[in-house]
Amino acid sequence: MIRSLLCSTVLLSAMILNTQVNADPVGPTPTLATPQIKFQGQTSFNSFFFRNKRIFQAGDLGDSDCKRRKFGRGQLFTVDSSRLRISVDGRTDPGMEYGLVFVLNGDVNSGNTLRENYLYFSGTWGQLYAGDTFGVEGTMAFGGWDQWGGTGFIEGGRYDRVVNYTTGTVHSVDLIGDTSRDTKLTYLTPRWKGVQVGVSYTPRTAHRGEQKIEARRSESSPKEPFGTDNIASGINFIHKFTNGFEMALSATSVFAKTHSEYRLAPLRKNVASYAFGATFNYSDVGFSVEYGNNGRSQDFKQSKEKSNSGQWVDFGLSYKWSASTKLSAGYYYAWRKALNGTVKVVDNKIISVSNTHKSNAKTNGVMAAIDHKLAPGLGVYFEYANLQMKNPAAVAEGARVNQVLQKCGDFIGPVKNNQANVFILGSRLVF
Repeated sequence: MIRSLLCSTVLLSAMILNTQVNADPVGPTPTLATPQIKFQGQTSFNSFFFRNKRIFQAGDLGDSDCKRRKFGRGQLFTVDSSRLRISVDGRTDPGMEYGLVFVLNGDVNSGNTLRENYLYFSGTWGQLYAGDTFGVEGTMAFGGWDQWGGTGFIEGGRYDRVVNYTTGTVHSVDLIGDTSRDTKLTYLTPRWKGVQVGVSYTPRTAHRGEQKIEARRSESSPKEPFGTDNIASGINFIHKFTNGFEMALSATSVFAKTHSEYRLAPLRKNVASYAFGATFNYSDVGFSVEYGNNGRSQDFKQSKEKSNSGQWVDFGLSYKWSASTKLSAGYYYAWRKALNGTVKVVDNKIISVSNTHKSNAKTNGVMAAIDHKLAPGLGVYFEYANLQMKNPAAVAEGARVNQVLQKCGDFIGPVKNNQANVFILGSRLVF
């Protein structure tokens, strides 16, 4: 504890000293700013109309009617992205900015009151973030999702509640190893000639706040592989030309040591994933693209036939029809080498998955959206998306994971090939 406090004191003192050294000696001495409290927030109300071709999701090995989950078609109301951001911002005499940020979670279905909780410091030396917030693998990246309107298509995460994703397919724009809001330390350099570099360090993924550390098993339900010593890096370049053309480029990566679901579970590959992205805007038109590669991150080490964790590309196009209306369209395609095989089950227990061979797992997705601004901070939108997911190895890959999970009493229901259509009518308030 004493060593930690000393290190923190030395770091903060060094930053303040550096700010003093680089301060402009000419002009009046900056005055100490009284910390100010600010409030920001947002929420959205959505009406989903959805249809899945694959109506049922298996519930257990016996696939009993009591455990099967109907996930077919219907209509659903949701309240999404309800957050209240409270920030306390101050400034030291030498001019260094600092602050505390709380982001309250407005989801009434969640047991967590706080979504984010972190400290920040910034000056001529750069920016430092410490706490439960997003890392540079997300904050410094650009991609097709920059242009997607409505709820944000796949990037928004809203589809998880109405789409029955096929087991073993890639359906995310996040790199494997993405730390989301896990407790971390992040540093960003000052932007120089449009270039900025950043790095985030997360000692243990899936750990937040005052949670006790668990080093030998996953705390997720069902259990999943987790990482330690997670290092995410990012570099981006932003430039606006004199003719109004804007360009932004990014490269991000994640490296981490992977731990299996529990002690003595089959070993998995360490995380090594990366992505490249770009966004271009001119006048009323915007275009973005991204390529991501997960390599063999968190894949089983013992596999004789080498599968992988997938790659994807995403595109986005937007057009401002008027000052209050924006049209957008997007495309998402992901692919990976899956591992098929013959599943042997005895007394509702998976014994083996043999005769393994490679299969191709693919996801195709398209979307279109119209966003209309009614008043400052208030808007409505319409969104449509179609997703087609295929994986001939879905049952075998689900069985291979369940063979690991059954020791802990967990189970995932394998989902075969599926096609889904989603319509959304929504409204959003931001203040």
